[in-house]
Amino acid sequence: MKEISWKRFGYHVVYDKDIYDAIDFAGKNGFGYIVPDLMIPRFFPERFSKAERQHIREAAASKDVSISFHGPSDYLNLATLYPEVRLATLERLKKSLQFARDVGAERFTIHVEPPFDFVFAGREGTFLRDNWTAYKNAMKLALIELSEYTEDTLLCVENNRLGKMAIEVLQELLPAKRLFLTWDLPKGHTKNGEPIIEIEDFLMRHIDKVKECHLHDQKPGEHSHDAIGVGTIDFTRYLKILLPYDIQFTLEIRPREDALRSLETLKIILARIGWEISSHTW
Repeated sequence: MKEISWKRFGYHVVYDKDIYDAIDFAGKNGFGYIVPDLMIPRFFPERFSKAERQHIREAAASKDVSISFHGPSDYLNLATLYPEVRLATLERLKKSLQFARDVGAERFTIHVEPPFDFVFAGREGTFLRDNWTAYKNAMKLALIELSEYTEDTLLCVENNRLGKMAIEVLQELLPAKRLFLTWDLPKGHTKNGEPIIEIEDFLMRHIDKVKECHLHDQKPGEHSHDAIGVGTIDFTRYLKILLPYDIQFTLEIRPREDALRSLETLKIILARIGWEISSHTW
């Protein structure tokens, strides 16, 4: 039986009372890290003073719990061509990244949404195609600027709604820039549970850049972020691929009690393929 460290498993923090509460829950229940979502107002970076950020860092270290963040992803489009919106988007993300740096966060995951497009009546339009270069350059420059701001925190782009333009940009930037990837398993599938081949092929080509994996399940035609084992995601297949790499596994399942139950289910799946999570020592 091969052993995998319990520190490689964390959970997505959304409904927790505060970050300290999340740290305490993780430490008591065998999660190695927490991932507060910076879309949640009580986790907004401006709510935390410099002293409070140091206190969070110390609290996490005292429980042997690491921190990563999911960056704000609502209405923040890195390919926007509006100058004032672009400035505000980058300012918000930098403010969030500064928070991540101050508390010693290991990773910071963002979404890169596709630009808006117009269509002709009943058929595909040409607006985005005709303005492809402008949007692509905006996206590329934004990612470069953010990657140069991260310091020791790894900036990871998630495959959620990852379109052709973002894939083109990432293929150019991944080899040279401090950019990494987050592989969300269900978001790489259609609503009916079929793998999206172009997304999966892209992630497999850059598997060495994948630093975080989001684990949750999805029943065909229904919402994702469900408990592991209730849907059709083939966790056995993906875990066999991902486990040998330096990848952390976030149970993106809410509430946290369901994430904890899913961790137990995950242990059973891992045992079937010859892996065992090491003992939690806190």
